[in-house]
Amino acid sequence: MTVERLERDVREFVARLVRGAPEGWTDFELTVKAGPAGTECDGWWVVPGRVPRPTGAVAGAEALAAAIAAERGWRGARLAVRGRPGGTFDFGAEPGTVLSGDTVVLDPGYVHPLPDERAPGSALPPAGDAARAVAALRAFLRGRAELLGEAEQSAPPATPGQVAEAERRLGHRLPDDLRALYLTTDGGGGTSGLIDGRELLTLDEMVHAAEHLRYAGRFRFAWDEPGDAAVPFEPRPHGAVRRCHDHPGWVPFTTDGSGNHHAVDLAPAAAGRPGQVLDIGADHHEGPRYVADSVTSLLVHHLDLLERGHYALQDDWPPHLLLDRDPDEEPEEPEWSDTGLPAAPGPDLQSVRITPRAPAAPLDLAPLAAAPRLRRLDLGARTAIGLGALRPLPVEFLRAGLDGEGLAPLAGHPHLGALDLACDVPLDLAPLRALPALWWLDLSRCAVVQDLGVLGELAGLRYLALTREQWAELLERDALPPGLVAARSVGAEATAQWAARIGHPAGDSYRVEGISADGS
Repeated sequence: MTVERLERDVREFVARLVRGAPEGWTDFELTVKAGPAGTECDGWWVVPGRVPRPTGAVAGAEALAAAIAAERGWRGARLAVRGRPGGTFDFGAEPGTVLSGDTVVLDPGYVHPLPDERAPGSALPPAGDAARAVAALRAFLRGRAELLGEAEQSAPPATPGQVAEAERRLGHRLPDDLRALYLTTDGGGGTSGLIDGRELLTLDEMVHAAEHLRYAGRFRFAWDEPGDAAVPFEPRPHGAVRRCHDHPGWVPFTTDGSGNHHAVDLAPAAAGRPGQVLDIGADHHEGPRYVADSVTSLLVHHLDLLERGHYALQDDWPPHLLLDRDPDEEPEEPEWSDTGLPAAPGPDLQSVRITPRAPAAPLDLAPLAAAPRLRRLDLGARTAIGLGALRPLPVEFLRAGLDGEGLAPLAGHPHLGALDLACDVPLDLAPLRALPALWWLDLSRCAVVQDLGVLGELAGLRYLALTREQWAELLERDALPPGLVAARSVGAEATAQWAARIGHPAGDSYRVEGISADGS
């Protein structure tokens, strides 16, 4: 394809995009990522006075990215376009791979699947009751108004048509108890303090919040820290919630104004119930927190707390109630420490992270036998003694120093997917062949590694971090792992020569600016 034809296609693409713009827009930004993992369109229309609206998938984006990649000899392409009313726009294309600092990412669209993200869901019936939920809501609003000394307030109810339209935009039918709430009141400030100081979102706010969470969730997986991505916090009851940071089946219905939400879970794991309630959002870095089996149960519980006097009156503006929870209602948090392992690991413990402030003695892992659900163990630079204690545990991420036994005690571990290792003695990599789930590996803190050629046999490896010297040896052996998606040269800025040998192409970016084909 000629450069002139490409430029014409770009202008026609922008014109087609703008023809679908919402009324009153003033600006838009769109990013298209097209590569081996498929094509994603992430973009926003800016409309003054409203939450930015996602552009969604854009017709012709995949074909345009493929044409530019073919013309430039790239593996894939990343497109970025910004436009304004009148047809003026700026368009740029870069190789589908990314070279940044010490890291090259060959497929930016790749997200490693989490263990039960796509597993079969629940066959259990919902636990909610629409009539009971509405009765609890009305009683709570009456009781709150009496305590605050004000008239009872709530927004007018939504119509069945408005609920149906919100469900169409969400792509999900809401649980019956939550639908009944919206047919009683369409959320907003009149419900302030309804649940843990939060308010019920309006239907329109719910749709926009769901769209924002889906967009933001794509950027939570960081190549340099797989622990958080691979092992999000799994709340009680065990097996009720899918272990992932974000899911399109989690629909937010409350807000605290700071990016945190209660959400109904419409895609529960096998032991969960459709319509169960989760805490999700900005402060939930360890993944979602299980709250209740339904919106009904949540409202009934909060009404009970109110009636028993388990609340505090907040005199800021607007005045509201802050309900007090009993300490034993809270699920167990991940364990953090700067000294050692938990003194008495509980059966629900899933994550341990130790951050020593000074050099410290090795740690014996034997006490972890009391934590049968442990999935993440981060010892930082501390040396682990007795790695064999991890064999019966479902550990997926391990960061630790190794003793003289090396990796041998871990051979055959079925779940171990991410390893960040430190070692002062020669390290034999042969046991890595017997780790079927391994996809992420950092050996940059290992002083001497024997037979780096083993890495070329690891077909499932997707991320690899080595020192510059280790990379030189690996490439000299021609032992690059065949499925590698991202690579890091630790302690040194990545060179173009190294990146090219990993798979990052040389070549100039592609730019077009001006006015779209029809000036729309």
